[in-house]
Amino acid sequence: MFRFNETRQISDLDEAIKWDRYALASIGTSHASYVGVCANAISHLAILFDARGSIETLEEAITLGNTVLDTMASDHALRSDVILELSTALLRRGRHQGNIADIDRSISELARIKEVMLQRTEGPKLLSTLADCHIVRFRFNRSDQDANDALEIITGLLDKLPPGRPERYQYLVSTAELHMEIGTPYRSIRVALSHLASALSDEHRDVRSRIEGARRILDIAVSQYQDIVSSEAAAHRQLLDIFALVVGLLPRVAFFDLHLHTRLQSLAIGQSIALTGASHALIIGSSQKALEILEQGRAVFWTHALRLRSPFDAAPKELRERLLILARQLEKVRDSSFTGENTGAVEAEIARRRGQIEEYNALLNQVRKLPGLNRFLLHDEFTTLRKASEGGPVVVLVSSALGCHAILLKQGGDCVSIPIEHLPDTWLAHSGTEWRSIIVDARAEMRDCRKMEKSKIPKARRTAADEILRQLWIEVVRPVLSALGLEPAEGRNRPRIWWCPTGNFAHLPIHAAGAGGEWCSDYVVSSYIPTIGSLLAARNAYSPILKEDVHALVAATPRSSMPQWSDLINTREEARAIRAVLSSGAIIELPPADDACIEGGNGITAETLLKLLPQTNILHLACHGHQDLENPLQSGFILRDEKLTIERLMPVPLPRAFMAFLSACETAKGDFNQPDQVVHLAAAMFFAGFKSVIATLWSMADADGPEIARSVYQKIFSSKLDHIDPDDIAYALDEAVTKLRTVQPEPLRWAPYIHLGI
Repeated sequence: MFRFNETRQISDLDEAIKWDRYALASIGTSHASYVGVCANAISHLAILFDARGSIETLEEAITLGNTVLDTMASDHALRSDVILELSTALLRRGRHQGNIADIDRSISELARIKEVMLQRTEGPKLLSTLADCHIVRFRFNRSDQDANDALEIITGLLDKLPPGRPERYQYLVSTAELHMEIGTPYRSIRVALSHLASALSDEHRDVRSRIEGARRILDIAVSQYQDIVSSEAAAHRQLLDIFALVVGLLPRVAFFDLHLHTRLQSLAIGQSIALTGASHALIIGSSQKALEILEQGRAVFWTHALRLRSPFDAAPKELRERLLILARQLEKVRDSSFTGENTGAVEAEIARRRGQIEEYNALLNQVRKLPGLNRFLLHDEFTTLRKASEGGPVVVLVSSALGCHAILLKQGGDCVSIPIEHLPDTWLAHSGTEWRSIIVDARAEMRDCRKMEKSKIPKARRTAADEILRQLWIEVVRPVLSALGLEPAEGRNRPRIWWCPTGNFAHLPIHAAGAGGEWCSDYVVSSYIPTIGSLLAARNAYSPILKEDVHALVAATPRSSMPQWSDLINTREEARAIRAVLSSGAIIELPPADDACIEGGNGITAETLLKLLPQTNILHLACHGHQDLENPLQSGFILRDEKLTIERLMPVPLPRAFMAFLSACETAKGDFNQPDQVVHLAAAMFFAGFKSVIATLWSMADADGPEIARSVYQKIFSSKLDHIDPDDIAYALDEAVTKLRTVQPEPLRWAPYIHLGI
């Protein structure tokens, strides 16, 4: 349970309950420890219900509690402990099933042991549970007495606890929740938000608990949102400040986990908070603040990883050296495949890591107190973000339960927002799921396309796909282009545009929107970005690549030794076509066994790719790609010998990286569970250092890869410039896809290809 309390990994809770059951079965009811083990088991089962919502675990807890009470002596020293844990389980079941009898019994049982428990350390827990029972009963009977009893209990607890006590936080959250309760004589949104702000600012409570409590209150706020927006303006600002406080805590959550995948999972706690906060900012007319919240609260996983790799150049030498040491220690992760961990060693590692984090944060705060360094390693403010539109407009698409909007950063830095009124978040969620079903159905046929023949997409599937693209065009893309004052054009007369889709927008092909013969690409050349800050960082890190200095790693895997993956015969042709465009001196030589372009070469291995990547400035990889839906960090490229995962690619230094062409399926297909952490293969290469990435949103036809790649490279290297113009990459891909579209008009065939980056 210690580790569960630190990491909130349900597997640890499952393990604790397994040992509870084993102990109860082993020691028998007459054992001196039996009642204590029962009390722990009831508590753990109730917590598991909170985590999973499984009523069976709650029934098990209540049955166990009733059985123990029936068999134990009335004067047993631990009887009150069992009653307390049983009462919390009854409260949960009563609230979940709407059973007032459970609530009445819980109140009755707690009253019986109140006098005894108030003399012990469990007294505050009893009172807090009793207050919860009263407010739940208030929802049944609407009795002011229950509402007042609940507030009186929690206020009393709060008054007795001075600042500095960790449990004070919980009572602040409980007080906030009571003041949000509709129908109570003391309901006040402003008072509720004030208490929540105090809870969030309490540094004596761990970050994860603070976010969990805030999320509970914010969910209530969203359900009562019309009351909030119709209230005084001060409440609007209060709520916005709360969202900003919570989002500001998110980067600190990931620090505590020992594995990369648990760092990513830990961020699920804040899922949607940044989007909802941004939506609120947009509704009250603060588009600049909306952008800042989105930048701070999205792609936290990548931002966290990159900040740990910072050289800390701006910090004074004496602080910089210690920051570097701590950052390297915090960046180290345990191999997620290692399961033989000693519990004591893990707990010691967690404690050691917590100390490192505290020192690291203290040093950052010390640096930020120095003149001119108050924003050291913090998220970008709007004055910086507005610079992203210097190369063309940036459009951030925001979806949340409060509504959908487009934020437009126009060239010159002006920021405006437009509401997307007729496509609610529910439509986006449904359409994203439907689009995924459409492309899954089409996957086998796409992979079997070995020639440039027309796809035979069933009519029903075509109709569904066309309708989604039509709605995106009418309700999203065309209004955006109109607001930007854009008209149809051709070639490089069309400006570039950068789309930054958030939430459920991330699962839809915005660049392919169109209807009635009009398409997004008639007006603009589209690129995608995970965040505005990532675009700025890539531009700042970019230095021109001379064509004579190109070091291109062109690799393919026509056949993998992993039997579940089909052969990709056309990848040999693709690799040869690209090498024919490049000069011989620009091509990084591969070992013969790894070179698919020569007789006997079977494709590149993971070891060879990892070895050569640091000297590469252009990477072309033609192989299968796989997006792992359960663990996105295990998504990877299917190479000759194994799958090369994101988790293994992340630590590789890429000092020369410029362009990556990922000619593989699903390299930009995001995670449906955490879309705003942007964890897919294309994002991994972009955040790792490649400034420009060509990728695919879904499975592409095997026959299309060579034609798209040949066209792109010919266009890039045919210009008279002595260096590669970053704009050439996006325009070259657009031209190649346009050619494909003339012979393959089905969007499912031509639309998977996207450009990401500068």
